[in-house]
Amino acid sequence: MKPFLTLMLLMGWLAISGSLQAQSYDTPPFNFDRSTDGVYVDSLLHATRVRLAGLDRLRPTPTVDTARMEYLHFLGYVHYSGRANRDSVLVVANHLLRLAVRKKNVKFQIKALLQIERYYREVASNYPQAIQVNYDLLSLVETGPDKFDLYFWRIYRNLGHISNMIGEYGEAVTYLQKSIAWFGRDKKIDPIHLSDLHRSLASAYKGQQQINKAEAHFLLAWNLLNQQPSVPVSNKAFLTNAIGQVYNSQQKFTQAIQYLTQSVAYWGQLNAPLPQADALADLSLAYLGLCRYSEAIAAAQDALVKNQKVYAPRLTAYSVLVSAYEQQQDWKSAFMYQRLYEATKSEAQQAINQTESLRTKAKFDRDRLETAYRQERLLQQQRYQNLAKQAEIDRLSSSFKTNELRRLAQTNALKNQLERQQLTAGAAQKQALQQATIKQLKIDQQATERILLLVGIVLSSVVGLLLLYYSFKLRRTNVALRAKNSEIQLALIKGQTLERKRVATELHDRVSSLLGATKMTFQTIDSAVLPPRDKKLYENSLDLLTDAATQVRELSHNLIPDQLLQQDLSVSLMGLVKKLNQVGKTEFMLNGESFDKRPLTQEVKFNLYVICLELCTNILRHANAQMAHIELVWQDTSVVIHVSDDGVGLNDTLQDGFGLANIRERAETIGAQFRMESDQRGGTKASILLP
Repeated sequence: MKPFLTLMLLMGWLAISGSLQAQSYDTPPFNFDRSTDGVYVDSLLHATRVRLAGLDRLRPTPTVDTARMEYLHFLGYVHYSGRANRDSVLVVANHLLRLAVRKKNVKFQIKALLQIERYYREVASNYPQAIQVNYDLLSLVETGPDKFDLYFWRIYRNLGHISNMIGEYGEAVTYLQKSIAWFGRDKKIDPIHLSDLHRSLASAYKGQQQINKAEAHFLLAWNLLNQQPSVPVSNKAFLTNAIGQVYNSQQKFTQAIQYLTQSVAYWGQLNAPLPQADALADLSLAYLGLCRYSEAIAAAQDALVKNQKVYAPRLTAYSVLVSAYEQQQDWKSAFMYQRLYEATKSEAQQAINQTESLRTKAKFDRDRLETAYRQERLLQQQRYQNLAKQAEIDRLSSSFKTNELRRLAQTNALKNQLERQQLTAGAAQKQALQQATIKQLKIDQQATERILLLVGIVLSSVVGLLLLYYSFKLRRTNVALRAKNSEIQLALIKGQTLERKRVATELHDRVSSLLGATKMTFQTIDSAVLPPRDKKLYENSLDLLTDAATQVRELSHNLIPDQLLQQDLSVSLMGLVKKLNQVGKTEFMLNGESFDKRPLTQEVKFNLYVICLELCTNILRHANAQMAHIELVWQDTSVVIHVSDDGVGLNDTLQDGFGLANIRERAETIGAQFRMESDQRGGTKASILLP
């Protein structure tokens, strides 16, 4: 029943998101409890690829581009979460990154880098590369911190996970605490992720041997999970196993058994033998601590049956079996498992040595990248401080100058006051003379101002007259140039018309006559006396001469229709359709008004007719069409001509041909737009839009 429901949900998703008319491209949620279900994962991958293929048939728009990036991100997410073909995550994520960079979409650049980082960290165990990607993410997010600050918690979470993996538990605590502090900025994120953060922080405290803090955060994570209405069973399985391990380390075996039993049940529900073996090994250790040797032996042996790959749970199970059999005085079994324990421990040590080298390199690269990142931040802070200091210096300098000027002004004012007091005594006898002198100066100043005003008015008038003269002269020049251009255009059209008439006359009078004479000469041969093979060649040659004469006659008539320069364009096109239908290969039809709604210049009519002639000739030569349509549409602000056929469609030879280049040049000459494309119903459709 479940596969059927899953299939129905996927079909519903495809139906809902089948078109982007409403800009709906939501992806379905991934059920982590079914991550090992190959049919479920493959159905999601197939449905997503179908949607991506559907987008290829749509015209590129911002909505289509966003949908494509969203589906690519979901495709990588399913590849990773489905735990099959995980290497495909790197291919899909790099494709998404290139597309997001090309579209300048920072959000999906961040999403792609997060998937790439997760691959290097959890699949490839390439911790140095994962650290590098995290610092690239930090730099990218800091280009728009107000817009992308919700991604900070993910980056610090990743760095915390890496620090846990390489044994840098103090750094892990710092990063994970930062991640929890930033977590609340992402309003759309599932609170289950907060439980995972506390579980990772508890693991870091456990690595520091701060068991009480580890226990507190494990229990906090468990409470957060239980507050959610629906939680993946895998989250509960991981967390109960971790809590049981902490209680084992505290020798609280009764509490450990309570959680480890739940973990074993959860992993059995998910049909995941490897993590279930890990929980069974820890459960056997708890039974051993309570001296329940038979149960310890059973759990340890069950763990070994379910796991023959991972060293840690196997070593735990072997050590439990050795101790339990010793307590039961079964020395033979104890000795056997002791030998297995020693052999497995030797193999595990080699793997640990390899892992330790990776951890050492990761620590070195992390320190190097952290130093570079801090130096860059320090340089930015120093640049900011230098700018602030320079601004303060400029402010103080300006303030000092202002105070100095104020002091000088006060000194000058005091000096002037003293001088006025000294001069007041002798000013009485000179006051009358000074008043008379001042009055005379005012009179002279007013006269000077009137003269300057008069001179300014005269100069302004002269400049205005000059500007008016040059404007009038420029206007006359422009009128003359426009008239000259019109004459040149008319002369060009006339020259083209005369040349086409000359070529048409030459074809009609000389080539056509020559072909006719040749045909008459051929007809004088008595075909009855010819052998069968020569008679067949004679008839074929006569047919070729007839066909050539017909084509030359049609070409001479089509080169320049006499009515084109005298009548409407629609009338000329009617004549063209009649001539084309005489060929008999393709049936042409003309749709539209039988008269021109607006007058067209001779140049426009000539070029539009020649363009239609060239397009119809291409249809006869290349399209292999049954029907062709010429549609003349008069719109409010433009005239449009559509030429379409039901032939074989476009090909590279036709698209790059010399004829289409001439058509585009003619369209540009009269200010028209030319476009040619494959018709949805088959064939081709050409459009000429003349504003």
